[in-house]
Amino acid sequence: MNNILSKIYYGNTVGDYFIAIILFFVVLGGFYFLRGIIFSHLKKLAGKTKIKFDDFLVEMISKIKAPEYQLFSFYFASRHLSRSYLFDKLFNYVILVVLTYRASTLVIYTLLYFIRTAVEKKKMDEASQKMIVSSSGLILQIAVWCAAAAFVLDNMGINITAVITGLGIGGVAIALASQNILGDLFNFFVILLDKPFILGDFVILENGSLGTIEYIGLKSTRIRSLSGEQIVLSNSKLLSQEIKNYKKMEKRRVVFKLGVIYQTPPEKLKKVPSIVKEIISSKSDAVFDRANMSDYGDFSINFEFVYYVLSGDYNLYMNIHESILLDIMDSFLKENIEFAYPTQTLYINKESYEK
Repeated sequence: MNNILSKIYYGNTVGDYFIAIILFFVVLGGFYFLRGIIFSHLKKLAGKTKIKFDDFLVEMISKIKAPEYQLFSFYFASRHLSRSYLFDKLFNYVILVVLTYRASTLVIYTLLYFIRTAVEKKKMDEASQKMIVSSSGLILQIAVWCAAAAFVLDNMGINITAVITGLGIGGVAIALASQNILGDLFNFFVILLDKPFILGDFVILENGSLGTIEYIGLKSTRIRSLSGEQIVLSNSKLLSQEIKNYKKMEKRRVVFKLGVIYQTPPEKLKKVPSIVKEIISSKSDAVFDRANMSDYGDFSINFEFVYYVLSGDYNLYMNIHESILLDIMDSFLKENIEFAYPTQTLYINKESYEK
């Protein structure tokens, strides 16, 4: 047995390899034991509190996976053995890559956690929250992974100064070439943070387009028009024009006019404002503002009426307005008040005709 344990392979005895294997499993078991204690402890604490930060810590610990424990256990076990320079160098590179990868994932997760927390405090709708977190996550991941790659290359002895300089010059050129895209990306965050509109809002644009906001993307926003087609506008172009958001309308001001014939007696004309006022006031979602005789038209005496609908719902407004107009017609018929319509009176000089 001693002869077997004393045999040398690659500069180490069989006994040394057995000791290294035992150390590997002891250290690995210790890691799992400590992880289990800390993890279960934090889980119990997280269950007793209402704050979310302890849940975040538990999730952070759970992201450290088995390969990291095994790698560190192998590192400690290998310290007992004689190793070649090439082995140490390659193994250090492996540790560098694995640690950088895990650190990058934890940094991304931490940043997203704080972004998600900040967005939740803004009390945005769920769709907007998801878009901000996913879009921010994409940008953060690109930035973190680029920094991680530069860190790994630099620690491997690769001179990245020239690479970064080249990327900087290339980045300036790309930024100049894609300034419209960057502008749209910036305006995407303006839309989500300033919230001139959200998904589901009905908007009318300065260029005449109108419809419901269906999608807000990094580059463009899509609007579903009333006629059914999808309107796609870049975020920069969309925010450069006036936008009327009817979803945010708390009440709607309605102005309409009616004309009656000139043959209407004065006592009937005086009744018109009170008749319309009574009709509007009888509607539960309408508030009367004013009713006035406004002017003498070419073929009618005109009245102007103003009221408010206590909602931005267009269908509700149309139903109320239709009901008001029908009630006005019924009341005018009862009062023998006639609506005016375009007429012309032709006067003929009889004496001139007879000559």
